[in-house]
Amino acid sequence: MRSVLFTLSMVCICLTAQANSWESFWQNHEMLSDYQTGKVISNEQDCPKKKKNCKGVRIFDDGSKYEGEFVYGEPYGKGTLTLEDGSRYVGEFKDGLRHGKGAINYPNGDEYTGEWSSGLRHGQGVYKWADGSKYVGNYYEGLMQGKGTITLANGESYEGEWKNNFAHGEGTYSLEDGSKHFGKYKYGKRDGSGVITWTTGDVFIGKWKDGKTSKTGTFQFNNGARYQCIWENGEMVGDAVYTKENGDEIKGNLKELEKQAEDDPDLYESISPNLAVSWYAVALEYKYQKKYKKALEKLEEAKKFVPASSDMGKLIYEQTEFIKSVMEDDDNS
Repeated sequence: MRSVLFTLSMVCICLTAQANSWESFWQNHEMLSDYQTGKVISNEQDCPKKKKNCKGVRIFDDGSKYEGEFVYGEPYGKGTLTLEDGSRYVGEFKDGLRHGKGAINYPNGDEYTGEWSSGLRHGQGVYKWADGSKYVGNYYEGLMQGKGTITLANGESYEGEWKNNFAHGEGTYSLEDGSKHFGKYKYGKRDGSGVITWTTGDVFIGKWKDGKTSKTGTFQFNNGARYQCIWENGEMVGDAVYTKENGDEIKGNLKELEKQAEDDPDLYESISPNLAVSWYAVALEYKYQKKYKKALEKLEEAKKFVPASSDMGKLIYEQTEFIKSVMEDDDNS
């Protein structure tokens, strides 16, 4: 089998609660490779090479069986190929190979319907996994390549450009709760400019390198304030500037902003939701790096600034519970 090498778990973990689901999906779902039939051991109906058109049955020494149309002794036209493992292809053939349009059902419950070329998925097609996950898009020589959309059973999706089974180029990664990342990807990881939007209406505009937030990034909060900060290797570092709705600036990192707001009730009221969003983003960058204890610490910081019933409060709760479950699984493994 050829294992799918797509690692979209690395793409946009900084959004919400299903962070590792892409990774676990691809670890547990292999896209079955194309099979080659073995040596012919039986022809139930003779279709010799000298005969142009013929219908017959051919059995191979690996247990595979072809039933359908032949041209000059080769499967050509419409037919059915049943493989020794129980996989069953129904569709078009050319020169003995799957070629044209056809559908294959695998014994694990997966199925593919679409175009084929020289025995490989090639062109437009739909691949469905047994758990309900689905890819709709373009294939090139057996691999997801071109434009396509994958939707997992939990509602997560990626829509955009692909190369060699990886998200590669421009695309949008969406979670079931509506959070999104639009930007550039390189072999399954965020790499280049991008934008994250949350259902709270807050936005982060930044750059990524090898999947991690890097260089200067800017939060644009739903109340009109902004926070410009510097990131390195997935961590917020260096100087930062918070610009209030009226244009006044406050310099300092999140802890310094928090301290200044403690003695100013008006500032505290306006800045609290934005501190929650910022701490939340920091926490999820740590989660991406599997630094779960640090991630939980930052979520605790975020939780102080918003009601549990708010949209951000709900996201914080979901992330906290998810990370705790991951840590429990790691302890029990």
